[in-house]
Amino acid sequence: MFDLHVHTSYSKDGHEKPETMAKILKKKGFRGMAITDHNTVKGAFKEYGIENFIIIPGIEISTDRGHLLGLGIKEEIKSRKAEEAIDEIHDKGGVAIIAHPYRIFSGAIKNFEGLNVDGIEIFNARSFPSQNKRAAKLAENMKKAVTGGSDAHYAWEAGRGYTIADADSEDEVIEKILKKETKSGGKLSISMPLKSSANALLAYMRRGFIKI
Repeated sequence: MFDLHVHTSYSKDGHEKPETMAKILKKKGFRGMAITDHNTVKGAFKEYGIENFIIIPGIEISTDRGHLLGLGIKEEIKSRKAEEAIDEIHDKGGVAIIAHPYRIFSGAIKNFEGLNVDGIEIFNARSFPSQNKRAAKLAENMKKAVTGGSDAHYAWEAGRGYTIADADSEDEVIEKILKKETKSGGKLSISMPLKSSANALLAYMRRGFIKI
């Protein structure tokens, strides 16, 4: 079980150190996590030395069409145009995932036409159940792999969404996504997305209404 959408203090809106998130998830029985900070990989390529826990380097990119996850990347992703960013993710050894589709705010992609992604995040713990259900239908219609994650920005959010993959390494996780051999799930809730949205709004105000 992996949490494939985790933010850390390297994100402008993250609040926890990467090692803190990793230790929380390991204690909860997770095999690993993806560090997907906003538009940076500074925390993703560091060595944290946590035994028997896989840390997958990733990024959440704010593109011209919304947010994309790049998982298993080998280098920084520089492009902010959706199609180019996807190509760059692939060129650098990763998989491209549409993040939290159908969410009203937070950079959700609304136009999926022509996006050569590898998967759809069909469970995001910060999204409402109805939005996750629509995402699952999208993945089915587009015949894409599925992933899930907490989208955690705080410690209490870690592990609330997950991806199930029979994998013992970063490369195996990526391979399972490419083969569409993953499942996802999490704790369905209405109150938790409301709480997360309120915190996100406060953070947005503190940043001077600057979007990420």
